[in-house]
Amino acid sequence: MPWRLTFCSSLVALALAVANAAHADSLAVIPPLPLPGPFAVQCNDLTQDFARLAPGEDVQTYWEGVPRSDGSGRYITDLLVNPAGVLGVTTTLPDDRELYGPYAQQSFVHTIAICAPTAADNPRPDYPLPTGRVVPHMQRTGEAPIWPDPSGRYPILLFSAGLGGSPLSNDYINALAIFASYGYVTVATFPGDARFADIRLEGFQDISYAIFHLEKFVAMQAIRPLALSAALDLVLAHPDWRDHVDTAHIGGFGASLGGESLLLLAGAQLTTTFGQSSKQVIRDPRVIAAVGYVPYFGHSVLPAFGRSNAGVDSVTVPFLGIAGTADTTAPIDVTTDGVRRLKGTRELVALAGVDHGFDVPGTGDIFTWSLEFLAGHAEDDRAARAQLSRMTRVAGGADDQVLIDYTAPSAAAAGERIVIEYYNGTLDHYFLTAEPAEAAMLDAGIVVPGWTRTGFDFKAWAEGSPQGLSACRFFGTPGRGPNSHFYTVDANECAIVKANPGWSFEGLAFQVNEPVAADCPAAAMLVTRLYNNGKGGQANHRYLTSRSAIADMQGQGWIIEGPVYCTPP
Repeated sequence: MPWRLTFCSSLVALALAVANAAHADSLAVIPPLPLPGPFAVQCNDLTQDFARLAPGEDVQTYWEGVPRSDGSGRYITDLLVNPAGVLGVTTTLPDDRELYGPYAQQSFVHTIAICAPTAADNPRPDYPLPTGRVVPHMQRTGEAPIWPDPSGRYPILLFSAGLGGSPLSNDYINALAIFASYGYVTVATFPGDARFADIRLEGFQDISYAIFHLEKFVAMQAIRPLALSAALDLVLAHPDWRDHVDTAHIGGFGASLGGESLLLLAGAQLTTTFGQSSKQVIRDPRVIAAVGYVPYFGHSVLPAFGRSNAGVDSVTVPFLGIAGTADTTAPIDVTTDGVRRLKGTRELVALAGVDHGFDVPGTGDIFTWSLEFLAGHAEDDRAARAQLSRMTRVAGGADDQVLIDYTAPSAAAAGERIVIEYYNGTLDHYFLTAEPAEAAMLDAGIVVPGWTRTGFDFKAWAEGSPQGLSACRFFGTPGRGPNSHFYTVDANECAIVKANPGWSFEGLAFQVNEPVAADCPAAAMLVTRLYNNGKGGQANHRYLTSRSAIADMQGQGWIIEGPVYCTPP
């Protein structure tokens, strides 16, 4: 028989499995958040003279920068009544033809839309648009924002529309308003993509066009994150906004190419050649979390971030992708491969049957996933972070499914430890340690070579803390037991393993709480234990918070032994 924890472990595993079946995770399915949120919404001055439109002209062509048939340009500034009084930035592009092609060293204006929370009694009227939508409680020239709490500071959300879009086009203004209703100062540029490359990505012909006009397509993509960063600079310096925003809590939301723009802003490398070479555009460390709805990772023939999308390998900013299984513009298989390459917190939620557009039936799902993620990672709400780590779907609405998930623990505070997982390919074994000195030794690879970090860590309390139960740490007795470690906080299991001559007690490793009926409190993350079923004749266990990683291990023949720890997020 393989070196498995005998009898007691089997009984514990059985008990855990039964408890699991009877008591599902209480945070697995959550209700959709109410829309809109608790705040009324205001937006900055975007007053336009729509009488300037020629007969038959679509106002959205100005918002989106679509040139006329004769090649002459259009942009929202052509319609603004008081361009000097409307927020905007002028960006001078670097002298880098690899990224900016024919536009290198030129300067371009990007108008900015901001929607933010406001007082419930804000008397300013909504501003009607020719499309039938409105800009809520819009400021007029010379007016300052009206805040719910004049002394309060609100998190910032950089908002990036999809290819060819603008903050006022289609449903984007409604999306800006929803985020603002949850307290975000939502900042969006008018990208005017068609000023640089009049391209759509809706089929093979569009992809072919992009390839044959790659220089301009690359430039258009590279300009977007520069404009977003410049817009953030403006907000943080502008007297109307700077004293009312929280500079430590800045997130991002992008649709389609807007999702790509946020990853570029986080330091991803952009594909610059048909041979799939790539180059970093910018890295703005102020943005600490990002959400991409149907995010564009490119196609297999032209990935967005270099060969095999390896240009995202260095991105550590927490990222949530929400993708459609029927999307041919941003294929979910390419998106999946890209999200897997990200470091740190990463999540990919699939909406069944959804193509490359906003899914109205899934509105509650889209905003609930997005707002929970931003609360947990842009605002550092630890309870939201714990909930996100355990969510599997939003009740009702679309058919949503988690394909990839890992919620990294927050930085360890006093009395806390990060429990780091390592893997040894030669042994095909996993190992945990909460001891910084032991981790440093393994990272150095000198005394005990062959161990590398997996990136699947969780948090615990330090041994001796007033919180949690002590985890017994065991190692297989040389010559009698497995070449592997085992951890348990179950007092009975600890006592029986101590009495087993095949295992040697090494001490107390860290402290965590124990699940009750296979469930954890709402503000805790849940760690599940898996057993390799004696693979290779040696027992080995993993301790994971990631549901997708657990499923991957099941596919390799590992056995789920059930929830074993409740840990701080």
